[in-house]
Amino acid sequence: MLKLNKIISYALIPFWIAFAFNLLQPFDGNWGVGIYWLGVVMLVVHVVELVLMYSKLKAAGHASLKDIVAVLAFGILYWKPIIKS
Repeated sequence: MLKLNKIISYALIPFWIAFAFNLLQPFDGNWGVGIYWLGVVMLVVHVVELVLMYSKLKAAGHASLKDIVAVLAFGILYWKPIIKS
């Protein structure tokens, strides 16, 4: 399972880069629209996760800006191992 989490995390990095480029210079056709809406939905879900889990992250000593950005980018893949330990 840990290997799958790493694969998904590494796949999210180029997705967020594509999302940022798409915001600056929209891609043609359905690719741009799809990347935009998928990114917006993922960002909203990750913001909700951050709001719900921030107190637990703070109690675990993981409430820095780096941790907040990581939760916004990777969501449960980032915070679940921290909360578990």
